[in-house]
Amino acid sequence: MLIDRMFEKRSGSTDIDGFSDLFINLFGGRKTASGETVNESNSLVQPDVFACVNVLSDDIAKLPIHTFKKTENGIERKPDHPTAYAVYARPNPYMTAFIWKKLMMTHVLTWGNGYSYIQFGENGYPKALSPLRPETTNAYISPNTGMLWYQTVVNGKAVELYDHEVLHFKGLSTDGIHGKSPIGVVREHIGAQSAATKYNAKLYKNEATPRGILKVPAFLDEKPKENVRKEWKRVNQGENIAIIDNGLEYQSISMPLQEAQFVESMKFNKAQISMIYKVPLHKLNELDKATFSNIEHQSIEYVRNTLQPWIVNFEQELNVKLFMDHSQKSGHYVKFNIDSELRGDSQSQAEYFKTMHETGVLNKNEIRELIERNPIQHGDKYLASLNYVFLDFMEDYQRLKAGGAVKGGDNKNEG
Repeated sequence: MLIDRMFEKRSGSTDIDGFSDLFINLFGGRKTASGETVNESNSLVQPDVFACVNVLSDDIAKLPIHTFKKTENGIERKPDHPTAYAVYARPNPYMTAFIWKKLMMTHVLTWGNGYSYIQFGENGYPKALSPLRPETTNAYISPNTGMLWYQTVVNGKAVELYDHEVLHFKGLSTDGIHGKSPIGVVREHIGAQSAATKYNAKLYKNEATPRGILKVPAFLDEKPKENVRKEWKRVNQGENIAIIDNGLEYQSISMPLQEAQFVESMKFNKAQISMIYKVPLHKLNELDKATFSNIEHQSIEYVRNTLQPWIVNFEQELNVKLFMDHSQKSGHYVKFNIDSELRGDSQSQAEYFKTMHETGVLNKNEIRELIERNPIQHGDKYLASLNYVFLDFMEDYQRLKAGGAVKGGDNKNEG
C-alpha cells in the first residue's frame, strides 16, 4: 500500500492496541433521547444526513481547481506547474481529483475535520495527497516547542507528522485547531429521524396494524391468557378483519400517526438537519413550498452562502501547504472555478457572454475557449462602446460635441 510506504521510514513509531478505533468511536457517540445511538461513523445511514453530505460533497468535488500566477502583466494560467497536476487531475494513485475532494468534504461534514498527508517529491513539490482517517487523526500543540503536530494511526502504528505535511480542512472551530463535528449538533434530530424510520418500517411489517390489547370480561390465569393469545393469532393471522367472540373486546394502545404528527415531525427533523448544513430543502426534494422563482433565487444564495465559504476554506489551506515559499512570493496560487455554478441555463449563459463581450471584458476567442470551441480569426480583439466617456473628460467632451454642431460662420467664438 502507498500509505504504508509513506510512513515506514519514520523512526519512533510504536504499535498501539487494536481497540483504539473502538474507544474513539465510543467517545464519539452516545444514545439519544429516542434510544438510538448516533455517532460520526453511522450517521450516513440516516437518509437526510446522507443527502445533505452527498449534495455538498458533490457540488464541491465537481468544481475544477486551477493553478494561476500573478504577474506584472496580469494573471496567467499555470497548468504545467508541479502542484497543478496533484490538485487538478491525480491527487494519489488510487483516486481522481473528484473522488479525493468528495472524500475530504465527506470527512469534514461528518467528523468536522478532513486530513490528507502531503507526500513531497525530490523537487520539493507535492506528488501525492493521501487521505488520513479522521477518527484516528488528531492535531495538538507541543507544550515544549509550541509547534503544531498531527498524530495519526496507519495499520496499527502511531506516527507523528509536521504541520506542513498535513492538509487539514476543518469546519466550525472554537480554537482554530480542531473542527467541531456537525453530527454532535444534530445528534438528537438524527436519532429521532432514525427512530421514526424504524417505527414506520415495523408498522408496514405488521401490515399497518397497530398494537392493541384484548379485554376479557372475566379474570384469567396465565395459561388461559396464553391460549387466548394463540387462538387470536391463529384465527386472525394474515387477515385484515379480526373476528372477536366470547365477549372479547379489542382496544388499540398505539398512538395514531396523525395524532403523533408523524409526517410533520419527520419534515421538522429534515429541516433542522438541512439548516445545520445550510442546504436548501429543494435540493433534498422537499418541494412543498417551492416555486420556480424562489428555487432560482435559493440556488444563487446556495452558491454564495453555502459553497463559497467551503471553497475559500479549501483554497486557503491548499495555497498555504502546497506551494513553497518562493512559489507563494512569486504569485502562485490555486482557485476553484465556479463559473459553471453561476451561469445557470443556456439562455442566462448566452446573456452573460454577450454582456462580457460588449463591455470589453472578454473577447470572442476567450469566450470560445470557455465553451470549448476553437479560436477564430480576428477573435482576439476587444470591443468597446463609443457611448461611454471618462468623467474627467465629460465637460471637454460635451464642449467638443457642442462646437461641432455649430455651422461654420455662425460660430461667434471662432478663432
